[in-house]
Formats: sequence, structure tokens, C-alpha cells
Amino acid sequence: RSPYGGGGMGFDNFEFGRYGNFEEFINELLGRGGGGGGAGYGGNPYANAGRSNPFGFQTNAPGGGGAAGTGPQLDLEASLTLSLPEAFNGVEKRINIGSETISVRIPPGAKQGSRIRVRGKGRPSPFGISERGDLYLNVELASHKFFKFDGDNLTCELPIAPDEAALGAKVDVPTLDGSVTMNIPAGIKSGQSLRLRGKGWKNTKGKRGDQMVKVMITVPKELTAIERELYEKLQANRSADLRSHLNNI
Repeated sequence: RSPYGGGGMGFDNFEFGRYGNFEEFINELLGRGGGGGGAGYGGNPYANAGRSNPFGFQTNAPGGGGAAGTGPQLDLEASLTLSLPEAFNGVEKRINIGSETISVRIPPGAKQGSRIRVRGKGRPSPFGISERGDLYLNVELASHKFFKFDGDNLTCELPIAPDEAALGAKVDVPTLDGSVTMNIPAGIKSGQSLRLRGKGWKNTKGKRGDQMVKVMITVPKELTAIERELYEKLQANRSADLRSHLNNI
């Protein structure tokens, strides 16, 4: 009589001789044989939409691991949000998986969409005959008020005053390594970009991209009396006609 009760799977007339070894028998018992026959496990018990699992994470893919619809799915997935400095420098994070808390080291240079595998921290096998699955962390980067991504390069906008644009200047620019001094050439146009080499993001080989600094000529919304007086003198004594090229349009 089956040890699983009348409604279960009986072994009274089971032909063990058709298996070459015990592993073949276990594979068919768990539905991992690829043919879909035998007494399979029935697929991922958490594959149905909206059905939660005991860890609070999503399973890696619907329908179970291996062949579609066969075998238990042991891998788990979770999202991990990092600040830009954390992703750039690397960080150690403590993550709760159900009642278990684990420490995960995030290597430097993680980007939006990076996928980090933590071995052996997925869901345990329901039968205890295989190792635990893996945990996959999908990295999300929090938005930054100054830096934006362009591949391995970083981009930013730097406001400068009209006199700095006309005369040239030395200005401090934030980078992920701290502030650096950049030369603004005289006569620069608003919207023109300057390059800070080696100040971008780290790629998988540890090399750095560049930081592209887009210069934006910005006029103060409020002027002091002296500033207004000087701007009026500049206006009255301007020598160049900046719109002369529009006369024949």
C-alpha cells in the first residue's frame, strides 16, 4: 500500500527495473526527465500570478526550472535600490529573506539593470534532495540631481555667468571623486560640452569613462544696482552684432 495514502502515488506494482540507477528514478519522480511523464512535481508552486511565496520575493521565471512546467523553481529575484555613490564605490547591504538576514557585497560599478547572483540563497528544495536555489538581485539606481548616464560616461549641466563665458574662467565642477577645477575658455557658447577625461563610470574591467560637462550660460534673476549699471554700460557699448546673420533671412 502506498505510504502516501489512497489518493497518492502507489509503489505496489511499480517497475523499478526500468531505471538504470536511483538518480533516473528521482528525476522522473520530480518531473525532471524532460518528457513530462511519470509522477512529476507539477511545476513551480508559486508560478500563478498574484500567488505569494514564503520569502516575499518573486520566483525567477514562471513555469518552473528546466523544461517548461517541470521541476520546482528554486531561484528567487528581488530589486535592490542603490544610491549613485553606493553603486560607484561598491557597498555591503543587509537583505531580509523571510526570517533570514544575509549580507551581500555589491561590487563597484553596478549600473541600472545590473543583475547580481547570490549563490545558495534562493528557495530550498521541497524534498531536501538538492541544493538551495540562487538569489538574483536586480539593481536599480536612485536618480541623482546632478549626474546622468550616457553609457559609461556621465553627463551634467554646469551653470556659468555671462562674464565667465565672455572672459573665460576657472570653475569647480563636482565629480564622483570630489570637486575638480575646470578651465572655461573665453567665448564659449551655451550648450557646449567640455570633457573631463577619466571621471565617468567604471566599466566591468575597472576602466573609467568620461564626464561630459554641458555649459549653460545663466543670467541671475535678480540684479544688484551695480550689476544693472554694468550691464547697461555693456549694452550701450557693445561692438558686435550677434544677429547680423539673420538680416537676409
